[in-house]
Amino acid sequence: GNRCHIPETMKEQWVKMSTHMSSREIAKVTGYSQWTVNCVLHLSHQTGSVVKKPLESGCPHSLTVHDVHYLISCIKCTPDSYLNEL
Repeated sequence: GNRCHIPETMKEQWVKMSTHMSSREIAKVTGYSQWTVNCVLHLSHQTGSVVKKPLESGCPHSLTVHDVHYLISCIKCTPDSYLNEL
């Protein structure tokens, strides 16, 4: 599709405009589609934010706490081990 970045400040302005304008009117004066405006307004009403925030950053943990403790104990017993030997 024809996706482009819309600054967060502009999206926040749309929310302010929505108090006295319809999404169709906002779309017309801003040059964005009514669908895009509606998505931003819906997200704002649902979450209080105009941008989606990731739930967590980074990769999910693949080791349990037990796994980590086991590896630490192995390293303490044989500190000169290579990673592939653990």
